[in-house]
Amino acid sequence: MTIPIRVQEVPLAQIDLPEAAPEMAAAPDLDRLKASLLAVGLINPPWLKLQPGGRRFGVVTGNRRLQAAAGLGWQEITVRLAPSNASELYCLLVHLVDNAFTRGFNLREQAELAVRLLDHIDAETVTANYLPYLGLPPSRPHLSRLIKTARLEAPWQELAASGRLGLTAAARLADWDEASRAAAWPFWDSLRLSQSKQEELLDQVAILARREGISPAAVLARGELRRALTEPDRTPQERVQAVRRHLYAQVYPRLSAAREAFETALARLGWKRSPRLRLHPPEVFEGPDFQLEIKFQDAPELRQLLAEIAHLTQAEEFDGLTRIPPPSRSSKPGPGF
Repeated sequence: MTIPIRVQEVPLAQIDLPEAAPEMAAAPDLDRLKASLLAVGLINPPWLKLQPGGRRFGVVTGNRRLQAAAGLGWQEITVRLAPSNASELYCLLVHLVDNAFTRGFNLREQAELAVRLLDHIDAETVTANYLPYLGLPPSRPHLSRLIKTARLEAPWQELAASGRLGLTAAARLADWDEASRAAAWPFWDSLRLSQSKQEELLDQVAILARREGISPAAVLARGELRRALTEPDRTPQERVQAVRRHLYAQVYPRLSAAREAFETALARLGWKRSPRLRLHPPEVFEGPDFQLEIKFQDAPELRQLLAEIAHLTQAEEFDGLTRIPPPSRSSKPGPGF
C-alpha cells in the first residue's frame, strides 16, 4: 500500500530536532552540507511526522540537513510530511533507505538499526532484505554480531561509531564479562588497532585465559603487558608492537625464544638492519630451508654483496645461527603472525 506523502514548507522553529543524535561518522560534516545548501539548495528534503497535538513535527530522517539549514539561519524548509498515522516501522524504513543511498552507516548505527528492525520484523527477513541496506552481507552470523554489538556499553559504542572497533571484535567483546571488557578498554582507547590486530589480540588473550584457567581480565591486568601499553617513550605504533610481542611470547613461548635467538644472532653478525641483505628462517622455524633476499642495482653492487655474504658465512656465529633448535609443533602460531 502506498502512503500519501505531502511536500510542504515548515517553519524550523516547529521542528523538534533530536538533542543527542548518534554520531554519524560516515555522514558529510555540517560545513559541507551548508555549502551544498548555499550552492544548489535543498535537493533531498528531510522527512517529518506531525506530533500528537498537531503543532510540532518530529524528524523521521534528515536531521543533519535540518541542522545545516538552521545553522544558515533559514526560517523555513521544504520537507516531506509522512501521515500522522504512519507506523514506526514505516518511518524506520524511510530513515534506513534514505541514508543507505547517500552516506551509509557506521557500526553503532548498523547495530542500533538492526535491533530496531527486529522489534517489527523476523530475523530471516531482516537478514535477507535489510542487512544489505546496512552495507552488510545477508548472513545470520552478521546479524548475530550486530545484536551483540548493540549490547556494549556507551564507550564501546563511541568507538564503533568512529570506526575504531570492528564488528567481529565487538561481538567477541560482548561475550566477555563486564570486568574483562573493562580490562580491555585501555587497549582500544589508547592504541590504534586494525580489525585484524583487534581479533589477534582477542584470540591470544582467550588462548591464555583458557590455558591457565583464568579470566581475560586477569590476563590483561598483568604488569608487563600494562607497561608495554603505557611506556611513555614509545610511539603509539611501537606500543602496539610491544603489546603484540608480549602476548605472542606468552602464547608461543618456545617459538618466541627461537625467534629472539635468531634475531640476536643476526644482530651479532651485523646483518639485522641490512637494507640490501635479508636472511629469513624456515617458517615457524620448522623445516630445513632458510631464505636469503638480496637487493642490488648493478653488477658491482651484487659482487660486493656476494663477497660480504661469503665473509659472513665463514663466521662462527653464522653456524650457530643456522642451528637454532626448532620449537615444538605445539608452539606453531595460527593466522595473524
